[in-house]
Amino acid sequence: DLQRLGELQSELAGMADFTATYLQCQLLLIKALQEKLWNVAAPLYLKQNALASAAAKQILEETYKMEFMYSGVESRQVVIIHHMRLQAKALQLIVTARTTRGVEPLFGMCEKFLQEVDSFQRCFISELPHMQGSFVDKLLDLMPRLVTSKPSEVVKILQTTLRQSTFLHLPLPEQLHRATANIIEPTGESDNPLRFTSGLVVALDVDATLEHVQDPQGTVKVQVLYPDGQAQLIHPKPADFRNPGPGRHRLITQVYLSHTAWTEPCQIEVRLLLAYNSNRSKASAKIPKCTWSESMEALPQSETGIEGTIPFSKPVKVYIMPKPARR
Repeated sequence: DLQRLGELQSELAGMADFTATYLQCQLLLIKALQEKLWNVAAPLYLKQNALASAAAKQILEETYKMEFMYSGVESRQVVIIHHMRLQAKALQLIVTARTTRGVEPLFGMCEKFLQEVDSFQRCFISELPHMQGSFVDKLLDLMPRLVTSKPSEVVKILQTTLRQSTFLHLPLPEQLHRATANIIEPTGESDNPLRFTSGLVVALDVDATLEHVQDPQGTVKVQVLYPDGQAQLIHPKPADFRNPGPGRHRLITQVYLSHTAWTEPCQIEVRLLLAYNSNRSKASAKIPKCTWSESMEALPQSETGIEGTIPFSKPVKVYIMPKPARR
């Protein structure tokens, strides 16, 4: 219903999508924690683990979208998003514990998770009074017991606490807009392959409109996917962005393609990605003395500071035909 509302009233689309995503995460969590699914014989573990693991992965992905794909997100929403992410990580730990042999690997996993709980407390200490009965509120009460418990006991406590926690309502800001991108050029409708000599480069013009993207020069990337699975990530120059009006940008750039020879024309996919880094989050600036990287998904940091990327345009297919080099 919320998604339908967003389709009917464009000014409410961001708010409706944001709320629908949060409710979807909550439903995924509830479904993954259904008691009848966990009280099963060992041979049925695999199916349940796969369901719960997929749910946790999807919740993590959706929380990153909620935090970084919307303009207007305030610290009140960020704490709820991070709380949902913490619950997904607890679910991941429970699933891992059921399939991991030996105690040693679990010690490290449990220790890391408890550090994230501590980091959450330090980051959002001013918000904790509004989170009574929540997952993190109950965990903080149990912290003295958790730090002295064996991994198996920690996992049992997490599972019970997840089931017994209060659903947190998501306060909404006055305005919320989802970042969108539309690739104008290439159109993806041409049947004529783009020909070039194998091993050399050919320029592909890319023209796209961007709506409600914060800091496009630092966050918008162009991705090219080749048929053999190789991916190329391009960082447009700051001069490639124009700002025709409030909340709107235009990206006009060139992407340089190169590949080895194929016998037939093949399609590549061009799409726009939104790069994010928790250390650069605007909301983090509102929370003093908070090491956000500790409470985020532990992803490798590249030299560019990108922690992850989110596709936010429809992919466009382009025919290319690398020819063998003349001898």
